[in-house]
Amino acid sequence: MKKSDKFFNEFFDKQKDEISFITLKKNAKIKLGSSEHIANKEIAVPIRVNSLISDIQNQDEYDGISIGNIIDGIIYVLGTEKEFVLKEEYLKILKDLKIDLVSYVIHCINQFDDKKLNDVVVYGKSLINVVENEKTAFVYASSLERKAIESLNSDLSDTAKYFMNEAVKYFEKSLNYDDKFALSYYKLGFYYKNNQQYIKAKLFWEQQQEFDDDAVRIDEIRNEIEQLDVYVRYETGYNLILNSEAQKGLDILLPLVEDYSGWWNLLFFIGLGYRSLGEYEIAEKYFENVLKIEEGQIHAINELGLCKMCLEKYEEAKELFTMLAAMDPKNSEILCNKASANLYLGNKEEAERDIEKALKINPEDEIAIEIKRMIESLD
Repeated sequence: MKKSDKFFNEFFDKQKDEISFITLKKNAKIKLGSSEHIANKEIAVPIRVNSLISDIQNQDEYDGISIGNIIDGIIYVLGTEKEFVLKEEYLKILKDLKIDLVSYVIHCINQFDDKKLNDVVVYGKSLINVVENEKTAFVYASSLERKAIESLNSDLSDTAKYFMNEAVKYFEKSLNYDDKFALSYYKLGFYYKNNQQYIKAKLFWEQQQEFDDDAVRIDEIRNEIEQLDVYVRYETGYNLILNSEAQKGLDILLPLVEDYSGWWNLLFFIGLGYRSLGEYEIAEKYFENVLKIEEGQIHAINELGLCKMCLEKYEEAKELFTMLAAMDPKNSEILCNKASANLYLGNKEEAERDIEKALKINPEDEIAIEIKRMIESLD
């Protein structure tokens, strides 16, 4: 079972603890306005424990139990267990009471405040468990998104990740049902922007612009797309560099420096591009500038060390890799780089110690194995 499946199974199982049952006798009536349901047999109907206690204290509509809380209990059961044995009977109760499940659930979700976000998720899931389509998938995804944001604000980053990943899954599912469903394009655009996947964000928002009929949203996203342009160029450029097309990537990234000289990520990838082209002195300057902006940036220190090695500044390289090894002692790559610097400096015994540490961390590290062979060949 995947970790995410286990997480949600446990989440919904925990919500089941809130449910109790009362017995509705045969021929008993439940009324809502002019509509009514008459039980054709004795049946257990769900109600949440806190609601049950409250209703008994207040002695409300149906033998001390309010109709609203019975409906709430039914929705909670539908949301926490897809194949509940009395599912069809509960759906008939809602039908007889002329309750449109989708409309009712959406109304309730909109009324729930941030103290009831577990209810929001369960109510959203009830729609999925009854009928999954573009609309119900979107409602459930939005419910999960609210819970993810609340978890993130409470510093529960792992929990937030589970909820947000599931939200994205259902936003995308809604588009599988209807590839013109504008609201999902709208939501996914923000998700990918926030995750620094700017090209993907732009693609989703361009679809939103095509299919949405809400003038306010259209204007909002048109402005977002305009502001996204520089980030799209940045992502395009660094992807080219990472895919061995350094010169093409630099042609895109270098014009951005004039306006964004303090953006260390931009300078980092330009440095990486120049290092890929063998322009080590230029790359060295860019990585040094990155560290002036973002002191202690591990990847920049590592890349600067590699540039120093290529420029035969082995002592400086060793100092950088030694600093990195102290910052990230479980990183075998850094230890391999430090070992290489030590070899160039003639520090064979120190290089051996570095490689032994690297292989202890990762016995399958091919670079470490190769350096070990090189050291052994020196004997």
